Amino acid sequence: MKSPLALTGTSELLEQLSAFVPDELINRLVPPHRGRGRRITFSPAQLFRVHLLALLTPARSLNLLVRLLSEQRSWRRFAHLSHRHHVPDVWMLHQFRAAIGVGGLREVNRHLLRPLLESQWVRAQAVAIIDSTDLPAATHGHKKRPTALFRLPERPWVRGHSRADKVGGS
Repeated sequence: MKSPLALTGTSELLEQLSAFVPDELINRLVPPHRGRGRRITFSPAQLFRVHLLALLTPARSLNLLVRLLSEQRSWRRFAHLSHRHHVPDVWMLHQFRAAIGVGGLREVNRHLLRPLLESQWVRAQAVAIIDSTDLPAATHGHKKRPTALFRLPERPWVRGHSRADKVGGS
C-alpha cells in the first residue's frame, strides 16, 4: 500500500506537514513573558515546531536535536529558524513545555483533530484515537538508587507495658 506521506525523517515529510502546524493558535496559547529574566528570542510556534522535530526525525532526545539543528537546513526551515547558529537551547524548550502545559497541548490536539473527525470518511468508519497526554513521563527511571537485596523478617516491637501478672510456661 502506497502512503501519501513521505518517509519519516525526510525533508519531504517536513514540507508536507509544515502547513498543518497551527502557528497562530500556539502563539495565542502561550502567554508572552513579562518581567525580568532572559529575553525571548523565539516564538512559541517555533519552539513547538522544534519539539515536533524530535518526533519526526531520527534525533530522539532534545540534546541531540539541538546539536544537529545547525547542520540540518531542512529541519531549520521546518522550524522557521533563520540562522544556523541561532537555534534554541534545551533550557528554552523545557521552559516552553512548562509554559504551554498539558491544557495547551490538548487544545492544539483538538484543533488538529477537528477536521479529521468532521470528515465524511470518519462518519462511515469506526475510529478510535488514543490520547496519552495524561500518562506520566518516565523521568526517574534510570537514576541510581541504593537497593536492598533482601530484608530479614523482624518482629514488630509493640509499645506498652508488659503484663507481670501472667506467668508463661507449662
